[in-house]
Amino acid sequence: MRFLVLPPPRDVLQKASPPTTRAGTEGPDRENAKPPSTISRQESQSAPPRHQPAASAVLHESLGPPEDTSFRLRHLFNPAKGWFRRTERWINKFLSHHVFPRVPGIWWPYSRALERDLTVSEASIALRGLDDGLAGLRVLLISDFHAGPFLSPEALERTFERLMSLEPDLILLAGDFATVRLQEVEPTLAAYRCLVAPLGVYGVLGNHDHYTGEPASLCRMLETAGIQLLQNCSVTIERGDGRLFLAGVDDLLCGDPRLDEALKGRSDGTPSLLLSHNPDVFPEAVDRGVSLVLAGHTHGGQWRLPGLPVLVRMSRYSLDEGRFQAGRSQLVVSRGLGATGFPFRIGCPPEAVLLTLQPSQDP
Repeated sequence: MRFLVLPPPRDVLQKASPPTTRAGTEGPDRENAKPPSTISRQESQSAPPRHQPAASAVLHESLGPPEDTSFRLRHLFNPAKGWFRRTERWINKFLSHHVFPRVPGIWWPYSRALERDLTVSEASIALRGLDDGLAGLRVLLISDFHAGPFLSPEALERTFERLMSLEPDLILLAGDFATVRLQEVEPTLAAYRCLVAPLGVYGVLGNHDHYTGEPASLCRMLETAGIQLLQNCSVTIERGDGRLFLAGVDDLLCGDPRLDEALKGRSDGTPSLLLSHNPDVFPEAVDRGVSLVLAGHTHGGQWRLPGLPVLVRMSRYSLDEGRFQAGRSQLVVSRGLGATGFPFRIGCPPEAVLLTLQPSQDP
């Protein structure tokens, strides 16, 4: 059930401390450099206050209970090598490179739709082993921004300002910052600087980020806006006596995903979060005992008719949107903010996800 909520005004937000980095992962060879396995990150207690403008109304909805998934593979659909996706990908790249940028005002319809239809989906997630010091931790998941011809930087910045009224403790960005070109992202950096949280802002790259042909340059660009990229590496989130293992993996289709490397350094009993652009990493995450996977990529189908399956699926396991579970692992898939192919959505409005973490009562 969807309802309209006026979020409370927010006057002060603590700015997060600068992200921790390791020497040797900067410069032109960053893409091939070996990232750190674990970096400790503690909540900043002395950050100066930052004024936030009052936010307008945002639609809120519940994600509902998780669905059980059996990972039944859709053999007729291969998002990496299937003929349909290869054709769709070529058309999308061609139009985004050569046609859409030449259409005057093409950004206006979707930029307006994003601000009008923005939805925040909320859920409480119980994690085994979560310390009481992390109980109530608010995680904001945002994905699929798709800077480029359909989205104005101003609309994205206003969207982020509204989302900041939710007062998240931790912000996770699940990739697809670009559409097809690195130059699309640069005008949006001011918008990303609006995203601040006491425990930091982290991200991973998506398939469209690799379409730029310059993923290493994109990582460096995003880091100037305060985003720490978790490309096959991890950090440890700490608050009080509580510890949370947070890992990120490169895109499953176009990147160089190394899940075992990303999960290196996990300690027994510490709950783990995995940030991945593509939700189809979930079966591997289940096998490795990851507590919670957060993903985007699917756009919820972007075009769907009420009561019917999505018209174009981006997941081989039908992990289209919402919550899923398998074994002791959980998955949350966001519909994301942006659009590709055509500047509109049908039946699946743009979405950010707000999760509240709680200790599980199960052994």
